[in-house]
Amino acid sequence: MPSEIHPVIRGMSHIPALLLTGEEKPNLDRTGQAYRAIRRQIIDLTLPPGSSFSEASLAQQWHISKTPVREALARLRRDGLVDALPRAGYVVSPITLQDTDDLCALRTLLSGEAAAVAARRGVEAPTLERLEALSKVPFALAAGEAELEESLQAGIEFEAIIANSSGNNRFGKAIVDVLDELERVLRMALLIAPEAASPPGELAAIYERLRARDADGAHEAMRNRCERVRHDVLRILAMSVSVSRAHIEMPAKGGGNASAGVAAKLPVIW
Repeated sequence: MPSEIHPVIRGMSHIPALLLTGEEKPNLDRTGQAYRAIRRQIIDLTLPPGSSFSEASLAQQWHISKTPVREALARLRRDGLVDALPRAGYVVSPITLQDTDDLCALRTLLSGEAAAVAARRGVEAPTLERLEALSKVPFALAAGEAELEESLQAGIEFEAIIANSSGNNRFGKAIVDVLDELERVLRMALLIAPEAASPPGELAAIYERLRARDADGAHEAMRNRCERVRHDVLRILAMSVSVSRAHIEMPAKGGGNASAGVAAKLPVIW
């Protein structure tokens, strides 16, 4: 379970779900509570991709009526996290290579720009101090002085702080929403390859550029991190047994999905 929320995080408008685990929200109505609880179980893989369930089973689990559960599931369908099965309940949406690639590409665009904007505006001293502390966690992990869960939390918190420091409310919300979805993918990747970890120095490089108010440098450092994660996660997910056993479909007429330019670069294999 995440440690107590840091004051810098508590003052942010948009906070990743991981950092709110265990936090009480007495102002939420029953639908909001159900939405938050079910969404968390999907993100942390308690409800794994492909698992099915009914409104009644969730209502019984959370000791509430089916109406708020039904309304919460409608929101989760809009989020793309669950699909409805005709007369058979619901199923947790799968994690696919295509959707992961799209998600990571969106993260690169948004978080890279957020880092540049934050550096240009300037980050307040207490926030910089928190970013510096978080940037040291990957080094502690490499030295065996921190757990993988702590490193995952630090990376998500680090990026969320920068998103909120952009000064654009919608920008911050969009990035935190992406980070919540990405957490599910990262947890799946860690189940496949438990030894995977971010190389020390990435967060520190971003922090240094923010401290120097170097917008271009911050953008490049964040983009490099996001693209490295994108490449590594796709490579790890491709190692999954479910991917290796998937049927290879016939390509569409006209050469499949590859463009003529890409096809021209493919090696001759016969």
